[in-house]
Amino acid sequence: MKQTVSTKWFLFSENDFSIEKNMSEKNLKNLIAGIEIAESLGNRDLEIENIAFDSRKVRQDGLFVAIPGGKHDGRVFIKEALDKGAIAIIAEASIESLSSLHIDHKSITVLCVADSRKSLSIVSANFYGDPSAHLNLTGITGTNGKTTLTYVLEALAKADGRDTGVIGTIDCHFGKIKTPAAMTTPESLELNLKLRQMVDAGVTDCFLEVSSHALSQKRVYDMDFDVGIFTNLSRDHLDFHSSMEEYKNSKADLFRGNNVKVPILNIDDPAGKEFAVELKRNAISTGINSSADFSAENISLIATGSRFTLKTPNGSTEINTNLLGEHNIYNLLSASAYALVQGMSLNMIQSTFQNIPCIPGRFESISKGQNFSVLVDYAHTEDALCKAITATKTFTEGKVIVVFGCGGDRDKGKREGMGRIATEKSDFSVITSDNPRTENPENIISDILKGVPASASHVTITDRREAIEYAISRAEKNDLVLIAGKGHEDYQVLGTQKEYFDDREVARDFLEKQIH
Repeated sequence: MKQTVSTKWFLFSENDFSIEKNMSEKNLKNLIAGIEIAESLGNRDLEIENIAFDSRKVRQDGLFVAIPGGKHDGRVFIKEALDKGAIAIIAEASIESLSSLHIDHKSITVLCVADSRKSLSIVSANFYGDPSAHLNLTGITGTNGKTTLTYVLEALAKADGRDTGVIGTIDCHFGKIKTPAAMTTPESLELNLKLRQMVDAGVTDCFLEVSSHALSQKRVYDMDFDVGIFTNLSRDHLDFHSSMEEYKNSKADLFRGNNVKVPILNIDDPAGKEFAVELKRNAISTGINSSADFSAENISLIATGSRFTLKTPNGSTEINTNLLGEHNIYNLLSASAYALVQGMSLNMIQSTFQNIPCIPGRFESISKGQNFSVLVDYAHTEDALCKAITATKTFTEGKVIVVFGCGGDRDKGKREGMGRIATEKSDFSVITSDNPRTENPENIISDILKGVPASASHVTITDRREAIEYAISRAEKNDLVLIAGKGHEDYQVLGTQKEYFDDREVARDFLEKQIH
């Protein structure tokens, strides 16, 4: 385990990127170490008080990193950054292209680079003292399973007496600090800030969800990962990635663009098998259907959990866990590999897996004493929805009723497939809204219906609250209602506005009304 170092760093608020005056001064020459500078003008011997990639957050004596965006090029905001007190600029531009800004190079330094995002990641790490090097950092990437894995890994580390932190889809938490997540993986500046906070708070082990967006945008570029885990790959985010091949390569960048000491790869997944060939020297493999270093046999899936024989290079042990479904066995295999890499015993793995803490919105049970089951799950891709429904069918005596929809302003190509999977796998489907954003929810539902067989038992109810209540009202003894898509989220995005909405709360309130 890495040893933390004693520092005098100040614990920042979530949106504060400045440093205290009594801290060590940050010289621009040191901050840009590791960045390839194509052109530059001005003095590099400057003391930088803060860094920003949002011009609105620039303060006096700051460094502004201009990042090209989907809607706006960061260079557009250089003038605002200068007006707010920036004394140094990093941009994907030539000196000549910035001449219209009439920058005074006696007082302002301009650094031209090929990749602003990569540069932001490097200067952020340098600014906050390279915090990933002072933590036992585990990065998890893959389409599904990332959040569940962070919670399982955290449980293992706590059982081993370690101080832990988690950064992911639900929140960032360590010690008594918890902040909601705006995105799965923060931008590199905020991410390094959070890691620095953890180091200074005495955290030894951090578990980080690493999204494909983050990898494509270099948010974790050149970080030190003691362990990197790949879970699986299925269709998602093709509104952002141009193809599945690009999406797959973004996941591989966790291992290609960083210092990952031990890769743990699910080789039952074709992409994982490819990565294992590429990374063969240090890679540890997991799988159920493949000959892997960590595997599961004698699998039994029941309503209260799962049982299986865990086979490892250090021997075998019987696992009884409260996690449901085969997809969670894959998560436990990855977690077992992590545990043994960290020197934990099979007995500790066995005892920890018996009672994993509730993971918000991941097969989360909603019970008010009814004689049927209600589960809320984050499944919002075709593969995740298929696995979730398949898991429920293995332990449900009655019918499986699924409530689901597809997000607006996102990959339209997955809607038909989700409609087909949901209606083929479940006994009855309620098709509804799921963050329609600026799209007409009726149009989204029409796209979903293209994949629904004519013989499928289903109904469409645009209002998500009404859809959940209708599904629950249909449930009979021993049935199961799976409310899929939003999981832990407590909002609906309608138009450009977020409105409070929590599937779990809606289900709980309706169950109480039914019972009383």
